[in-house]
Amino acid sequence: MTFSNETAMQIIGASFVFFALIELIRGHYSKAGFWTMSEFGISLGSFCNFLVVRAALLAATSWLLISLLPNGSGFMSSLPFWPVFLAYVLFEEYAHYWVHRWAHEWSWLWRFHKPHHTPKELNLTVAYRENWAWFIFAPNAWLGAVMVWGGQPEAAMLGAAIKGSSEWMVHSAVRWDLVLQKNRFTRPIMWVLERIITLPDTHHVHHGIGRYGNAMGNYGSFLFMYDLMHGTGTIPHKVQDGFGLPDGVKVEPWYEQLWWPFLRKKGAADLQLAGFTASPGPTETDLAEALAVITTADGRQIVVS
Repeated sequence: MTFSNETAMQIIGASFVFFALIELIRGHYSKAGFWTMSEFGISLGSFCNFLVVRAALLAATSWLLISLLPNGSGFMSSLPFWPVFLAYVLFEEYAHYWVHRWAHEWSWLWRFHKPHHTPKELNLTVAYRENWAWFIFAPNAWLGAVMVWGGQPEAAMLGAAIKGSSEWMVHSAVRWDLVLQKNRFTRPIMWVLERIITLPDTHHVHHGIGRYGNAMGNYGSFLFMYDLMHGTGTIPHKVQDGFGLPDGVKVEPWYEQLWWPFLRKKGAADLQLAGFTASPGPTETDLAEALAVITTADGRQIVVS
């Protein structure tokens, strides 16, 4: 199969333009605070970090593989494309699921992923909004380099095209899937689809606060089936009350979100898991009066009022 890096970039770019135009027409970029350094500025800076870090990782990983294992180059070249591609997508997504999940369970890793959850509006500009170091931990850059070295670059490029387009789609403010889920003709198809791949409905849960929001679940980037496999999946078919971090949770300055630990504001880093404030725990009255209660992976209950 012939599938080049140029083709992959064209697909990713076309999907970005498609969703961006819809969001633009619907006025999502006209909301107060969008054109600020703390919102769009961080997202743009993060995407630049993504491009630089991924390029450096690809070059470094390729050099290491060629230097340390010169005789292994091209070891997958004789294998049929589609089985290799399927195995790559399944393995890469499973690795991503666990890295993403650990980022919400391990305080030190959460610090690099936290910028992804600070925006109060969810749209496609949030897709690559991370601390610079997060792109080192995400597995697809490393595994993509292995696929290229192993003689299956087309599998890596097609995987990148699908995953890149999926990132725009699941973060988009366009909730097209809710329309299809309510339609009696498309509902059976959507029932199957939403249990295999991640859709806006399931990923918006991960960014949401209030009702139908839970950052401690729905970790799948492209394949939602791993969330269902491990009991971390929620399918609400609802629009979230809001997005971002709960009120009172520390949000670092834009430069710290982008380049911590190299740039930081004076004071100790906020390493609280999932960005929620630590407390002795809600009382029975708090629970009874709460708008929603989020139960974290470690059993803590967080009241959203």
